[in-house]
Amino acid sequence: MTRAPSLPVLAAACLAASAAFAQATHEVRGVVVTPGPGPAVKSTYPADGAKVPGGELILKLVFDQPMAPDAWSYGPAAGADLPDCLARPRLLADQRTFVLLCSVDTDHAYAVEINAAPRFAGADGRTAQPYLLKFSTTSDRTSGLGDALAQAGLAATDDPIMTLALPGPQGSQSAGAE
Repeated sequence: MTRAPSLPVLAAACLAASAAFAQATHEVRGVVVTPGPGPAVKSTYPADGAKVPGGELILKLVFDQPMAPDAWSYGPAAGADLPDCLARPRLLADQRTFVLLCSVDTDHAYAVEINAAPRFAGADGRTAQPYLLKFSTTSDRTSGLGDALAQAGLAATDDPIMTLALPGPQGSQSAGAE
């Protein structure tokens, strides 16, 4: 008669399997699998080191892999100020581009630590690589959200403001003539 493994034995086996999976390479049915690096920032607006107009600014981060919509992290960096931004970036339909509405002063230096406290993650759960974005502003100003969208190379449908659908009143009817 064979005996089923005890819970501690099963837990140890699961830990060993997950440790083996986390190694740089592993074999799956005769195929050696080497996980690549986590997602990396491919491009930004503003570009690193760029000078852009003050006023409304849409910070745009384009990653090289599809990303998880609720996993993100940005914060201040040494040597410059953090732009005044909404708390939550929006992941666009391409699943690789995050946009964040910010306000920046004219003639000022800014720096943003992307993923310093790792939270940005790919759709597969791998942590994104940290990235430091530095830019400055000129004495010019954007003329509103439409101008900021154009500056960042975005369409009107790429609105950086996350809208939440609120439930309507239960059982209500449209007002109308009787």
